[in-house]
Amino acid sequence: MKPAVLWRATRAYALPASVVPVLLGTVLAARGYGAAGDGRFNAVTFILVLLGAVLAHFGANVINDYFDFAKGVDTRPEHGSGVLTGGQMTATQALNFSLILFAGAALCGVALLPFRASVVVPLMVVGLACAILYSAFLKKYALGDPLIVLAFGLGLTVGAYGVQTPTVSLRGWLLLALYSLPICLLVDAILHANNLRDARDDRAANVRTLATLLPRKVGEAWQHFLLFGPLVFVALGVVTRFLPLWSLATFLSLPFLIGAARSGSVQRTAQTHFVFGLLYTISLLFPPVFL
Repeated sequence: MKPAVLWRATRAYALPASVVPVLLGTVLAARGYGAAGDGRFNAVTFILVLLGAVLAHFGANVINDYFDFAKGVDTRPEHGSGVLTGGQMTATQALNFSLILFAGAALCGVALLPFRASVVVPLMVVGLACAILYSAFLKKYALGDPLIVLAFGLGLTVGAYGVQTPTVSLRGWLLLALYSLPICLLVDAILHANNLRDARDDRAANVRTLATLLPRKVGEAWQHFLLFGPLVFVALGVVTRFLPLWSLATFLSLPFLIGAARSGSVQRTAQTHFVFGLLYTISLLFPPVFL
């Protein structure tokens, strides 16, 4: 199997969905947000979390393609990654590839157990369940949006933070969830853009998504909320002194947000997620200055 085909099968353009929340959770822990005290950072832990998240994300993308192809949901070359519908990879090869990727992610999880098993084990279980159960059984019940937010928005942020921090109070976890909100909205925007594009084919295959349940105009309006809601959150956060002034740098992503909203492109939405997420994370890395 050619490396280019394997790379395409992973749908790497969506990589920001797993990289950004890991960066955010790590920075929040390092700077002491969410009641983390003076802040903590372990480079080995960070690398293991990042690698595990990327491998699990790739595995989830590949196995999603496998189930959609096997169930007849994906039939045209533009569906999914295109490697199965285009005949570049067989269904069996895709399944085996996804299992290899999941095995690599699991090894990273095992290596993280000595650091914070109480965080790593639930994260691994929930992540694997979201990846496999959604693709295999739950996709037709319109559960993709809450699952993607749980796994790639909240879950990875909490996981990256939790393995760096020895103890976290309930208030700390709640604060962390609030800090992750804009990233949750944008990661859902990637999925919703994909579902808006495939709405007609999904209806024909009896697959339920938010995009198939809502009228087209309402679905597009929801996409605009997912894209521009993070900027509203940042503005309110700065005004209420929840976020530092530096977080206003996220408004530099506005041209990307507008481009994603106008085009409806999944790839451009993923790029927007990365640009906003990077600016947001960097703004929390500097010593905070509040209004």
